[in-house]
Amino acid sequence: MSRDSGRPGGTYLAGWLFADLLLVIVLVVLGSEVPAAAPDPHPSPTATATAGPDPSRSTSPSPAPSETARPGGLDPVTVSVGVRVDPDALIAGRPAETAELTRQVNEEIKRYEGRTAAFVMVFGTVRSGGAVDTGRSDAYATAVARQLPQAAPRFFPPYSEKIIRGYHDSGQAIPSGTARIELFFLLS
Repeated sequence: MSRDSGRPGGTYLAGWLFADLLLVIVLVVLGSEVPAAAPDPHPSPTATATAGPDPSRSTSPSPAPSETARPGGLDPVTVSVGVRVDPDALIAGRPAETAELTRQVNEEIKRYEGRTAAFVMVFGTVRSGGAVDTGRSDAYATAVARQLPQAAPRFFPPYSEKIIRGYHDSGQAIPSGTARIELFFLLS
């Protein structure tokens, strides 16, 4: 009797989990970086060979930094929204499925108006015979990821695999055709 049940081994899944967690940690670290201070636009005058102050130069003190200013970067609080369309129709590029995805995405992001997604992870689930088909799930998540900037161009950054990326989601309770969109916002 063979021990192979058709499922990926635990080591394989652990490697993917480790890689995904490492990516999230890198993003959090990069997002929490404090930008370097800008040079003073009004530098103090340097000493010169003349004796006494130059009356033609006037200096004014620099404005004090705002107490409420926050450093730029990624907001550590992420938001997850979900959509559900026919994966095969979306992968094939059928206009009706693309329009439905656009409708659902715009409905889900209404409550975040005025914000901009800086980094997006899409987790797709496609089942075949009850089990998750990782290849089709990856293709589905990538198809969703590619459509997001067209669905809401003011909300999503332009498509690049570096900032909008698709992954498969092999959760047992997730229905086939579900795409979970994890949003990382810029600090404002």
